[in-house]
Amino acid sequence: MTKRFPDGFLWGTATSAFQVEMGRGKPSRDSDWWAWVHDDENIRRKVVSGDTPENGPGSWELYPEDFRIAREGLGNNAIRLSMDWARLFPEPTTGVEVGVVCDAHGDVSKVEIDETGLNELKSLADPEAVRIYREMLSDARDKGLTVMLTLFHWPIPSWLHDPIACRDDVDSAPLRGWLDQTTVVEFAKYAAFAASTFGDLVDLYATVNEPRIVGQHGYLSDPPEFPPGLYSPEHLMTVLRHLSIAHAVAYDQVKRWDVESASHLGPATVGVVCVLQYFEPADPGNPKDVEAARFVEYLYNEWFLNSVTKGDFDVDLDGVIQPQEQRPHMVRGCDFIGVNYYTRWYVRHAPRGGDPQFDYALGPRDGELTDSNWDVYPQGLRSVLNWAHARYRRPIYVTENGITDSRDERRVGYLLDHLGQLHAAIEDGVPVLGYFHWSLMDNFEWADGYRMRFGLYNVDRRTKERTPTKAVPVYREIASSNTLPE
Repeated sequence: MTKRFPDGFLWGTATSAFQVEMGRGKPSRDSDWWAWVHDDENIRRKVVSGDTPENGPGSWELYPEDFRIAREGLGNNAIRLSMDWARLFPEPTTGVEVGVVCDAHGDVSKVEIDETGLNELKSLADPEAVRIYREMLSDARDKGLTVMLTLFHWPIPSWLHDPIACRDDVDSAPLRGWLDQTTVVEFAKYAAFAASTFGDLVDLYATVNEPRIVGQHGYLSDPPEFPPGLYSPEHLMTVLRHLSIAHAVAYDQVKRWDVESASHLGPATVGVVCVLQYFEPADPGNPKDVEAARFVEYLYNEWFLNSVTKGDFDVDLDGVIQPQEQRPHMVRGCDFIGVNYYTRWYVRHAPRGGDPQFDYALGPRDGELTDSNWDVYPQGLRSVLNWAHARYRRPIYVTENGITDSRDERRVGYLLDHLGQLHAAIEDGVPVLGYFHWSLMDNFEWADGYRMRFGLYNVDRRTKERTPTKAVPVYREIASSNTLPE
């Protein structure tokens, strides 16, 4: 029996600017991630692969072809992409005066931007970047693709974050990124600018992509991986708190400054994207493994969404929200939850010698793994979708889901199995509104470089030719018919 998806279901793929834009046209050199992957010490210590984004797929110039294959090759009606904050604002916006309100804890709670400030931001934006992004969004619309625009997909301008200085001595570094509330205020300015400048072409926004990954891989990182490569539970919690506040102030700005509707989702439907994984204790009979798995699930899957939707900022991570940890004034809105799901992790108790709450280690179960050494567990997608809806009662998009498969042997099965679980979740009553596969094409996979191949289309790094994998016709049939074959 054929399984049909709801009418109006969005079928798409996901990309991010830093990972796909470079390779053709002007490189974007003014972000923390650019500095991180080009740093000689990071390359020497194998913190990063040595690959660099300027050898990427070249979507800055080749986006018309990318949108064509998304629409015609994959039968998609949507696409998720991001903008490069540092490309739009290579020079600081810190001089633009805005109103900043702080709460009793000293945290930014509101950013007030008027027309004068907005016009000053527009005068500072790089005009070529603005022009190309408008052309990009217009081309997607003309091809029949609804855009989900991610405002923050990891790189931030180097005038806000010097990851090398932070790596070497974070206490004395002058530009500390998400450790400092300056970045929250500047993110609000960027969100206001984006909504005002591109709002006639976009109705569906994700403020922040995978805040937990930014915190975990950047500030709970041993060995180092993402910028700035620190290990500090205290810094982790500061960054997660600031990213939660960043969502709140960005939500305010997008709702205020996007006043035009491009679709039935308009003027602005605004959510946040979190990676939700399935966690199990390595040994269910070991109480310490069970406790560690519960803690990891709480920290990794739950903490951020609790802060965004309920105003619960559980600073000490004890699972009990004390009066001083309740901040309902920080709850602005979250129109949907974007769920990125990839894998299952087994959690074991592993003493580290520091804060005992963080005495854990993650790993896959023995068996056949993906190229990135991840377990394949489609049932976990149904589980986390049901969990997210039961707890937060928001519409959901699956905003990333994919596999590293350089030999193109398992991608078709991965796609079909996960979509089967997604459809089962819809039958369970979960309001899933769309699915975005990661990724449209092979791209620059952060510290791993080009070794990890997630693309439905392979990319020749020299010619930039896009070549379909075996999953392309399968996904095209599903998206075009809005059905999953039995």
